[in-house]
Amino acid sequence: MVKRNVARTVALMAVTALAGLAWADSAFAQAPTFRLLTFEVGASGPRLGTTRGSGEQEVVDVHNAILALIKANAPELKGLAPIPPDMRSLVEAGAPSAAAARTVHDAITRLKASGRFTDAGGSQRVFYPERGIKYLPPIPNPSKVYGAAGAYLRKNADGTPGTYDKVEYPSFFLKPPSSLTGHESEINLDGLSTRGVHEPEMAVIIGKTAKDVPAAQAMDYVFGYTILNDVSARDLPQGKHASQGSTMSKGLDTFSPVGPYITLKEDVPDPHKLEVYAVIDGVRHKWPVPNGNTSFLTFTIAEAVAYLSERHTLLPGDIISTGVPQPTVTFQEGQTAEIVIEGLGTLRNRVVSKPVAGHTKFPARKVQ
Repeated sequence: MVKRNVARTVALMAVTALAGLAWADSAFAQAPTFRLLTFEVGASGPRLGTTRGSGEQEVVDVHNAILALIKANAPELKGLAPIPPDMRSLVEAGAPSAAAARTVHDAITRLKASGRFTDAGGSQRVFYPERGIKYLPPIPNPSKVYGAAGAYLRKNADGTPGTYDKVEYPSFFLKPPSSLTGHESEINLDGLSTRGVHEPEMAVIIGKTAKDVPAAQAMDYVFGYTILNDVSARDLPQGKHASQGSTMSKGLDTFSPVGPYITLKEDVPDPHKLEVYAVIDGVRHKWPVPNGNTSFLTFTIAEAVAYLSERHTLLPGDIISTGVPQPTVTFQEGQTAEIVIEGLGTLRNRVVSKPVAGHTKFPARKVQ
């Protein structure tokens, strides 16, 4: 009898332990959304980073994490796809390398939680507090950045989609990559204006070379999603020819804040059902037209990718911003502008007007 009770106790302990492990695995499986980012610390230069959630957890330096896992002889490294050193190369490498980055993040996080990891610090540091890094644009060097105009349907008083911008084709313009800046950086009006226009937009990251892609296959070319603020200087002095248009007023340095992260396509169940809104100085902006959801996009993401790929060759890392729900939001020097997109996080930037060293204004020519 005693032996039977002991055996039963041991069996119950084993079941309990297995249940505990199963619960732990389940809890880990339900962890906050995985993110990719590019950051730097001091003069380190761009670093490939990962995190989960929206700033609640530490940022992992991916390549330092790999070194730490090699040192610990971690089994997760076996058969792992190569992880390139920068984000654009990672995007080009595709889903296997993105999955490998996720595996590295989760493995080093588990190792730290087990108490068997001591961060080396210095140039080999693995974990950084979210406030201890400088966010860079997730892809600092895309070949192209697109903005979209007139991209959202309005909503009628009865809640049905309205007729705003029901047009034959999407409308896109190019923003220079030099206009990109990161999360928590400054939007610099540089004395051009005391006010700007804040345009909260979901952006698409292209994952592989796309040319003449039909809409039915276009989502296969999407790597993930991020947030972009399509800043505009509507009162920018410029020539009268319409060809300047958005390229000038939306392409100034710092006028394309983007980030903080890339959220992988597989972690966004329905990109056409995401709430989009603006926050100015901590107060959510109340748009009079309640179309702040990607379900009101005039053209789907697949249609936008197909349209652009018919006209341009899209390359890995290209950014397609999908346009702003109407109306846009104004901001001014001294304010903090935020964009919140459901499932993608919060992009935050401070608005300043700082003269750039050596900058001189181009004199307007007198016209007779």
